[in-house]
Amino acid sequence: MKSEQVKGRVEKALGKAEGFLGEMTDDEQLQAQGVARQAAGQLQQTYGDVLDNVGDFAQRKPLATVAIVAGVGLVLGLLLRRR
Repeated sequence: MKSEQVKGRVEKALGKAEGFLGEMTDDEQLQAQGVARQAAGQLQQTYGDVLDNVGDFAQRKPLATVAIVAGVGLVLGLLLRRR
C-alpha cells in the first residue's frame, strides 16, 4: 500500500470521527467539515490506487507505456501548435 492510500484512509477515518462529533454536539459546521474531510480522503485514496495501477502497468508492459506516452505527447503537440 502506497503512502497516498494510507493518507487517504486516515483522512477518511478522521472525517468520520469529526462528522460523528458534529452530530453528537449538533454542530452543523463540524458535520460539514467531517463530510468534506471524508470526501478529500476518498479522493486521495483513489489517487493512490490509480498511481499504484499505473506503476504496475508500466512495469508489466514497458513498450505499451512508451507508446501511450508518445501518443499523448503527439496529441498535445498538435493541440498546442494550433493555438
